[in-house]
Order: sequence, then structure tokens, then C-alpha cells
Amino acid sequence: MLAVIKNLLGYMRPYKLLASLFFFTLFLDLAFISLAPLSFKFIIDHAIEPGDKEYFFRILLVLGIGGLVCVLSGIGSDYVLAKLNARVQTDLRRKLFVQMQRLNIDFYNQKRSGELVSHFSVDLPAIEGAMTSIFTTGIQSLVTVIISIAVLFYLQWSMALLILIGGALIFIGPYFLSRRAQAVYAGYKEQVAAMTSDVQENVKAQKVIKGFNLQAAMMDKFNARLKALFLSSYKQNVMNAQLERVPMVSLLLVHLSIIGFGSYMALQGYITIGSLVAFFTMYTSMGNSVFSLTFIIPAFTDALVSMERIGGLLKQPGEAAGGSESVPLQRRQLQVEADQVTFSYNPNQPVLKQISLSIPAGTTAAFVGSSGSGKSTMVQLLLGLYEPDSGQVRINGSSLQTLDRSLYREQIGIVFQDNFLFQGTLLENIRISRPVASFDEVVAAAKQAEIHDYIYSLPDGYETQVWDEGSNFSGGQRQRLAIARAILRDPPLLLLDEATSALDPISEASINETFAKLGRDRTVITVTHRLASIAGADHIFVFDQGNLVENGSHQQLLEKGGTYKNMWDKQSGLSLSNGGQEASIHVDRLSRLPFFHGVDLDVLKEIANLFNTETFTAGQSILSEGDTGEKFYLIARGRVEVTQRAADPDAEQNRLAVLEDGDHFGEIALLEDIPRTATVTAITPCVLLTLQRKVLHYILSQYPDINAYIRRTLKERRS
Repeated sequence: MLAVIKNLLGYMRPYKLLASLFFFTLFLDLAFISLAPLSFKFIIDHAIEPGDKEYFFRILLVLGIGGLVCVLSGIGSDYVLAKLNARVQTDLRRKLFVQMQRLNIDFYNQKRSGELVSHFSVDLPAIEGAMTSIFTTGIQSLVTVIISIAVLFYLQWSMALLILIGGALIFIGPYFLSRRAQAVYAGYKEQVAAMTSDVQENVKAQKVIKGFNLQAAMMDKFNARLKALFLSSYKQNVMNAQLERVPMVSLLLVHLSIIGFGSYMALQGYITIGSLVAFFTMYTSMGNSVFSLTFIIPAFTDALVSMERIGGLLKQPGEAAGGSESVPLQRRQLQVEADQVTFSYNPNQPVLKQISLSIPAGTTAAFVGSSGSGKSTMVQLLLGLYEPDSGQVRINGSSLQTLDRSLYREQIGIVFQDNFLFQGTLLENIRISRPVASFDEVVAAAKQAEIHDYIYSLPDGYETQVWDEGSNFSGGQRQRLAIARAILRDPPLLLLDEATSALDPISEASINETFAKLGRDRTVITVTHRLASIAGADHIFVFDQGNLVENGSHQQLLEKGGTYKNMWDKQSGLSLSNGGQEASIHVDRLSRLPFFHGVDLDVLKEIANLFNTETFTAGQSILSEGDTGEKFYLIARGRVEVTQRAADPDAEQNRLAVLEDGDHFGEIALLEDIPRTATVTAITPCVLLTLQRKVLHYILSQYPDINAYIRRTLKERRS
């Protein structure tokens, strides 16, 4: 209890004058309420029994004036407490929100959004309720008890001593229950936070849920969550009842003892009738106050748990702020270097290993490599979202750790693969990167991102409202808006993390031309798995399993014949129509598939014509584990995730691989009819070339030798 009161007084410390006014008006209110029962002694002993009317009316006048002061003070204290509570809540909300802006990105990767939201929706209301209860019912009851005990000692010390001992016994039960109560309240809040996260996740995933017909599964999952929440809620309600019931039983025993003992004292003539009536009246008032105190005990426990949860968040370390150096950032162009950089998200599992690279100011660089190779992590280090475990990132020769981090990020324009749109208008969403930009500058940036014509066609144009996270716009449109946002900032350093992954081929080519124009007077670093888009880059850095394995220009890397050459060969030979809805495969590319290697070119031409084009949206299932396999798939464009069911049915699926442009899967389906051993889901919009087994077998049946060769090769790869 003391911890809760100490924290509440700490919250009120910035408003000392307001708090002093509250306590003063509250004291005037409580003084009258507590002392009023004592008037019975004077009325009975000094007015009624002697028959002194003048004394009687004098007491009534004092009571009337005191009552008026009490009412006015009570009203004043209500208004002051309302303002004080609102300011404390505002301060706590601001502190929480400011702290959330300061936390490093790794904290958000480990927390579900519902847990953070629950601080605002569960913890702050608990503190607000406790503050209201404690500073009204709580203080009123406590002051009444203290004054009443003092008066009771004045009236009859032995009975007052009995009440004091009984009062102590009343709070022994709640004291011993406090630890259990804290654990129960904490468990309940955790379950509420988990349920909030589940609901938020469900709302965001409605397309996937409906697309896969997962409504029943989601309801089953939510019902399981509700069972856990029900149990936690039940335990909390039982604990509330215990915290209230135990003091009530103790109070009843004390009450019966006082009635018997007080009546005996009057019977023996140790106290007057007036004193007895005043004593019982005062005791009844005090008993009601003690009873009220027992009712706010759960509020104390609830608030203490919430204060600990909020305190835990406020104590979380923020991201590195960097130093105060700003001179290197005053140049228009930025040179980027990494010197022996090693980084790991988890101990002993390095994601980047001794990376050294140099990107001269005003040049364009590309980071390429397979999924999980470390290229996007390198960009996050360049953004300052993480600190290297060892080594340094340098900007214009100065360590990033010595630079003013806020000033540095103002020099950066960033386009992520998944871009977020805020609630508000399209104009506000584009202008968010440079709030002082004029409307004409916003339009110019939108034109460069090739989104202006679409915006202009909308009824409200740039004043069109963005729905939840931009759900009223397609992925490509959101990507263009993000590109416009980056262009508007006109930054010396432009970071593009799979910036065109959601665009069709025509749009991608056009946007890449825009990026090429933008890169003429600034440093551009792009992360991509689509090599054709970065063939003109000044520097290409090839990552593989956290290592920087190659670097150079496109032509230099092809001549080396290493990792980059293999990646290029894998992606070349696949063509897409301008609209991106039709794909085809060249014969030489088909011949590089292991099971078609060495097959006659004329036969390969026939096989190439057998491929069909299939398109999938992000999140859509391409094939499911256990389904009958009858097709072979080749990714012409996009990215897919390969997963397998875990042994524990309640656990998440195991991710086996992420496949990209030029990769293939399902080749065993060309051999025989067997169930799929994994599930493949589109991560981004995908265009796939598919080949059906029965169609291939029809062609191969005309070439027995080739048929036998392909079957033998497939069997060898299967084994």
C-alpha cells in the first residue's frame, strides 16, 4: 500500500500547488464529517438533560456553518482532484509514448503490439481508478478513523484500545493475502494483453483468414484464449472477494465486542448516556470508514501491479542516441564505410561476420544475396537501428556512434519492402518526411514516384483519407507513396530495401529509372534479390551466410564466375510480359535445370511451351503439406516461404527455406504421384511457371531414351 501511495505522490509532485489545494479542501471536508458525531455528547449532556435551549441552538448554528463549509470544500476537492487526475494520466500517457519512441527496434521485435497497447488500455485506467479511490474514499476513511480513534480515547480509553486492537486484526488477513493477490492480478493483466494481441492480429490478418477459410480455426484458437482468460478472471474475482470478506468478518467480531463492552460500561456507570451515544455514533462512523477501506484494498493491489508493469517499460534501455558530432553530416554527399563489422541478434549466432566495405559518396551500391544472407541487416546497421558487436560503421570518416543520431537520420530517405501508411490524408502521409514541404513539392515527388495521376483521379485527391494502415490501397500503391515520401525528403543518402518488390515489371522499370536519376547527386544503397534491376550499379556487394563473399561491378562479378554469376544465371532466361501476368522460360534456362541438363534442344523447346503461368497474391497458399503433387513450380518473380508442420500441433510451423526469383520446387511431382512434404506460401505477389506431370509425360513418351534419362535423374535427386 505504501508503495502505491508513494508512487501516486510522485506522479503528483509536478503539481504541488494543485495537490496542496486538494488536500486543504479535503481536510476541511473530512474534519467536519469526522467530528460531527461528537456533537451528540454536547447536545445530550449539556443541552437536552439540563434543558438549555440557548446552548442547543448554538450547537445547531455551529453545525450548520460547519456543514456549509464541508459541502463547499467537498465540491472544490472533487473539481481539483478531477483536474489533478487528468494531468497525472496525461503525464503517464506522454511518458509511456515518449519511451516507446526511444526504445530500440529489438524491443519491438520481441514484444507483441497488444502487450504495449494494454499499458494504455488496462494499466493506466487501473492507476486512475486507484488514485480516485485512494484520494477520496481512502483518505476520507483513513482520516475519519484517525480522528475517531482520538475522540474515542477522549471518551473512553479502554473501549478505544479494544477498537484499535480489533482494527489491526482487520488488516492482517489482507496483508497475508497481498503476495498471492499480486500474482493473480499480474496473471490476469498478462492474459488481457495476450487477448488484445490476438484480436489485433486477427483484424490485420482478415484477408489471409478468409482466403484460407480459417475462421473456424481462429475461433477455436480464440476460445482457448478465452478459457485461459476466464480462469484468470475467476481467480481475480475470488481474490477480490477474499480481500473484502476477511476484513468484514473481523469487523463484525469487533462490532459485537464493542456493543457488549460499551453497554456494560454504561450499566456500571463508568460513562454517561451521552458519552455512550456519542461513542457508538463515532464508532459506527469509524466502522463504516474501515469497511470502506477494505473495499479499496483490491484497487491498491491492482494499481501496484500496473505501476510495476509501467515502471518496467519506462526502465527499458532506449536505443543509442549517438554522440554530438555533426560536422561530417554538413556535406551534401555521404561516404559510407563498414570496418570489420560483426553483428548478431542472438549470442553466438552472428548474422554478419567481419564485414568491410566502402561506398564512395555520390555512387550507387547494391547489396545482394539469398534470403537470410545478412544484406538487410547491414542496412539496419547503416540506419543505426542496431549497434555492431564489433567493428565500426563510418559516415564521411566518422564513426556512426559519435554522430548525432537524430541529425544523421534526417539525411536519410528510406523505402522498406513493407511500408506503413498513417491515418490521415495522402498529403499528410507523403509530407511526413518533410513537414515544411509545399503542396507543389509534394506533387512533384508524387509525379516522380508515378502515383500523382492515381491520386488526382480520386474524388478527394490528395485529401483522400487513409484507412487502417493503408488498407484502401494496393501494395504497389502503398509502395509508390513510400517512394514519394523518400523522394520528397531529397536526402544525401537513399536506402532502398526491396523497394520495388510489390510493383509490376513496367512500374519497376519506370521507378528504377527514377531512382537512377535521383542517384546522380547522392549516395544510393539498394537491397534487392532481382539482379537485373542493379546491373548498372557502381558497386555490387554479394552476401552469403553473413559473409561478404564478392564485390565489384556487374561485369566484373560475371567474369569472376562465382556466387553472383550463379545467381545471375538462375534468374536469367525468364521473361515477363509488360503487365507481369504472363511468364515464359528460354530453352537455355530450361537446360540449366539439373534434370533437363543435356536434353536435346528441340525436345526442350517443346517442354518450354508446356509451361503455364500462375499468379499468387501475398499470403496465398501455393501448395499445402499432404496435398497430392502433380506440378513442378519455377519462380519467375516473387518470394515464397517453405514451411513444415511441427511435431507439436500447437507450435508454429517450421520455416525450411525462403525461395526467390529463379528458384524452383516440387520437382518430385514430375516423377510420381506422392503427397507434398511441405507447405509453400507466397510472401510477395508471385508469378510462377508451372509444368504438369501428365503433360510432360505425354511429350516424353515420344522420346523413350530422354524419358528414361529424366526419370533416372529425378530419382537420383530424390534419393
